Amino acid sequence: MDDVESVLLSLKEQALAATKRGDGEFYRGYVADDAVAIVPVGVFDKAGIVAAMSAPGGGFQSTSITDTRVKVLNDDTGIVTYVAEFPGRGSVFVTTVYVRRDGQWQGVLYQQTPLRAQA
Repeated sequence: MDDVESVLLSLKEQALAATKRGDGEFYRGYVADDAVAIVPVGVFDKAGIVAAMSAPGGGFQSTSITDTRVKVLNDDTGIVTYVAEFPGRGSVFVTTVYVRRDGQWQGVLYQQTPLRAQA
């Protein structure tokens, strides 16, 4: 299972780097055809995800990623969670569910949950 954990962490890093570059093409292979992204502004399918990640300054422009965790469910399924801080918007919990199909790992679910401001 450690190998799966390493693969999932690498995928997360590749996705974050692609987002910073505005590389929507990366997301065509990274997300599954049946992928869903749930974010504070709406719910997106694969086409919407690719479009958002292709837009200049769009997508996930966080300033820091903390508290990364991986949960391997089996040899073909895993979850990566972390906290992302956005400039001027606060922080969100992020969850990505990955599935390996036909030997290829892809994201099938991405969700952001806003953190409440601490009093």
